[in-house]
Amino acid sequence: MQKQEEVLSRLRPILDIFLRENFSTTNNVYFEKLLTHLQAKENAFVLQAPFVVDWVDRCITAVTEDFNKIHPKVVSFMLNLTSYLAHNEWMIVRLRELDIVNRAVKLLRGEHNFSPSVKLGGIRLMKAVTEYSMGLAFLRMHRIWTLLIQYSNNDHTLYVVREARQVLYNMLYKSCDKLHDKAVTLEILSEIMKPLHDNLYKNSNGEERIHIKVDDNELLHKISATLDLLSYILQQTLVLEERTSLIALLKEYHDFEITIWKLIDMTHNPYFIEKIFTTLSSYNFALLMHEKLLNPDATEPPEEFTEFGLSFFNLMKFFITRKDGMSFVKLAELNHVLWKKLGARAPKEIVIQQERVTFENQLICFHMLPLLFSMKYAQKLADEENKVELFDAYVVKLLELTCEQTLRLCYTMRDNFFTADGMTADLVTAGLANKCIHSLLALENVLDREQAVTVCQALLYVLREAVALSVITNNSMDDCHSVSSAGSSYLEMYPQGTEKVVNDPQVLHSVMVGLRTLIERFKITWKESVETIGLVNCLAFVLENTNMDARCTVQALKLVQLAVEHFLSPNMALLVDNLQGSALVCLGPIIVKRMHDTMWEVRDTTLELTTSIASISRVKFPAFQRFLIDAKIPPIVYEMAKNDSEVYVRASAFKCLSQMVSINLLWENSFSQLDLVDHLMYVMYRETDDIVRAEAIITLMRIYEHRKIPAKYKNTLFSTLNYCVVGDHHSEVKMNALNFWRREFYRQFSNQGMIDGSFPSVTFSKEQKKIVTLTEKEIQTSIAKVFGEVQQYGYFGILLKSLREETSMEVLEFLIMGVKVMKEKFERYKGIMDEIEMRSPISHCEDSTFCFPTEPQPSAIPQHTPVNPGEADEIIESILNSQDAQLLEKAFETQMHINEEVEMTEKRHIDEFYYKQFAMPLRPFFEELKTIDLDQLVKQHQEWFECKENFTSLLDDILGALKRDDENMISDCY
Repeated sequence: MQKQEEVLSRLRPILDIFLRENFSTTNNVYFEKLLTHLQAKENAFVLQAPFVVDWVDRCITAVTEDFNKIHPKVVSFMLNLTSYLAHNEWMIVRLRELDIVNRAVKLLRGEHNFSPSVKLGGIRLMKAVTEYSMGLAFLRMHRIWTLLIQYSNNDHTLYVVREARQVLYNMLYKSCDKLHDKAVTLEILSEIMKPLHDNLYKNSNGEERIHIKVDDNELLHKISATLDLLSYILQQTLVLEERTSLIALLKEYHDFEITIWKLIDMTHNPYFIEKIFTTLSSYNFALLMHEKLLNPDATEPPEEFTEFGLSFFNLMKFFITRKDGMSFVKLAELNHVLWKKLGARAPKEIVIQQERVTFENQLICFHMLPLLFSMKYAQKLADEENKVELFDAYVVKLLELTCEQTLRLCYTMRDNFFTADGMTADLVTAGLANKCIHSLLALENVLDREQAVTVCQALLYVLREAVALSVITNNSMDDCHSVSSAGSSYLEMYPQGTEKVVNDPQVLHSVMVGLRTLIERFKITWKESVETIGLVNCLAFVLENTNMDARCTVQALKLVQLAVEHFLSPNMALLVDNLQGSALVCLGPIIVKRMHDTMWEVRDTTLELTTSIASISRVKFPAFQRFLIDAKIPPIVYEMAKNDSEVYVRASAFKCLSQMVSINLLWENSFSQLDLVDHLMYVMYRETDDIVRAEAIITLMRIYEHRKIPAKYKNTLFSTLNYCVVGDHHSEVKMNALNFWRREFYRQFSNQGMIDGSFPSVTFSKEQKKIVTLTEKEIQTSIAKVFGEVQQYGYFGILLKSLREETSMEVLEFLIMGVKVMKEKFERYKGIMDEIEMRSPISHCEDSTFCFPTEPQPSAIPQHTPVNPGEADEIIESILNSQDAQLLEKAFETQMHINEEVEMTEKRHIDEFYYKQFAMPLRPFFEELKTIDLDQLVKQHQEWFECKENFTSLLDDILGALKRDDENMISDCY
């Protein structure tokens, strides 16, 4: 109760300040935060306070009297607040008594130039009111839809338009199908359609009255907004689970299809034409849905789609006759999206003129059509070899997927876009091919697997076309990756001109992006698409082209990586021990060349490819190990990790090394002779870039797991690790260092005989060289050995320090999880603490050089002999007046350690005994741990990161800010 009183006592003066005539604020965020808190369920009591409704009443009265008297942000806040009040049906009575909604509507209908936030607040109030039949009747009486149509059509912000459309559609649907008020529904539809009817030619007394303005910008803008609104309403009906009569009313009273078709005469503007056909397509689908699929009285079988199919094909044919390939592809994409909106209600197969087909396959064919025109080489190759090749099989597959109407359109498009002598009219352009690919990728979330494979195969053929054309134009027929072709005859084949499309670097880039996206998303392998077998050959040629665009090179490398991961059969690895006779052999020199590329993105992607190859060479494809050694790749990767100028490349090099060091053959042939461990610890301590340090720790951890680190580095290793946990500012570095510590625990326990997290009853003792039975006492002794080792190297000290000072949520949760597991184990083995203390080299708290205060305290400031202000001024003046420049130089050298090469070489690594300051016994560690509330610590951090703040403290902040604004305004007066 006290908390509620605190909130209300602070909120009342804030609301009063908002109504001051001279109120202004520089901080608009407080209004949003205040609304968020008022909307929360736990603060419902605020909205029930009588003074809140009274404040709304006072505010709307003041605004009605003089709009400029109240700040626009306060008006917006008031309207939003009223919408929250309207959600409570008990408050509706009070709002009605004060006539607030009526006055708000009159205000919004006024001629004031409202800000978007005020309009948005008004729309939200209408939305809240339409939830009640009484409120809906009130809005109908005031013909509020005229205001909503105005908000939907004019140049408003995206949020205003979106919310206005939602409320308008809600009113329209409820009036039509819930209240069955046909008169109001027709009135709303007439108001929406008015801009169209007012600007079309009409038939009057058998004569046509021509009134057409072609490409009038103002008129097109006005009608475009109406078409957008109609498309929204029609598409919303597709999502409905029940039938609506809206479509029938549009058809009967507005002759909708003919009305929209008439708009074509008004323009040659492709953007406006696109809006016209978006509306027409939306209408066709809505008509299909509500007159057929959801109509219980429909007599035709549900899969009979002849009428719908002919409407669709007419739309597609229109763009072919206009020779507008871009709009053709866009319309196919739109129809695909609308078809998916039908969901489970759409039949798997439909019948168009007695032919049963899958509608989506027709759409996919239209998507790919401009790309398919460029496939000449594959056809030529099939002719030369005089046998049915993969391409022939693919063409047959396309023929089986399509219906007669689709094929007619395909041939019509070819004949319209290409002349009889084989010369193109520049209609199939690189831009159109790009649009095809981007359109297909935009549908990746709605494609099914079979369609994705069909598209992927088409893109593979386009890639082969690009390689074939490059081979012919570059006259490099002797290359091992080139294709056998009759050179000149390729360019003479019909249709001509498409080679410009295939040769365009943007198209090549899009093709490779498309292939990578589809293969990754749908996990396509050589089993689904045999064409993928030649992918590496094609890409090897692309990568050997020294004039290749850097973006294309990066995509080619990523695609090679994907091919290596997806298209190498694990069964084949059992049959081959080398890569001779494979296109993969050529990858070695290509990788080495690309590792020395001038563009860092290319070097970085090459390292990612090498990382992938190293990863699968460990188990899946061991032949790659010899491949890496023969190409002398491991030493190059190490040099890149040490010396590359780009941060990301060095990080990728370390990531690659982390995969390589675990492979015996690579370690023995390359890494065992290098100063890898020394350099990694240097990087962990001295490197300035976070991602490089983070990857260096992982690499060192892999070496620690699989190799022996020289004993001379042991102290430095744990000192560097501790430094990374407590001294590094980057959370990923801290996490990796803590993971290293966890690995050290696993290793120690494994050495003591633990298997899969528990001690077996019988194990082999390395110390006694025989099989022994483990008793409870021996298990405790083994655990004590482990904890004695880790406490000596300061693990418990850094754990406590991190819990007290850590700010990263991820690191904190990791630490707390580890601490809880440790406490649980110690409760299980009761006598373990005494055993550890007996074996531990640190037996008393006094021996620890790392003491924790009971409360976190600020760092100690070095104490110097105090200097009085007079002396300080004299010293500063003497330095400034000094003619001896060496005085300042020496001061700087002392601070910045300039020209101290000896000291720098000494500090290559951290002090090897740095860990000792964190060494502390286990018992004091647990005593200190009891003083920290771990759950409260997590909760506190969550509030920080989620920016949650107490409502009371927010109100205090607002009061403080308003007071400062007042003071600033008063000071400005003078």
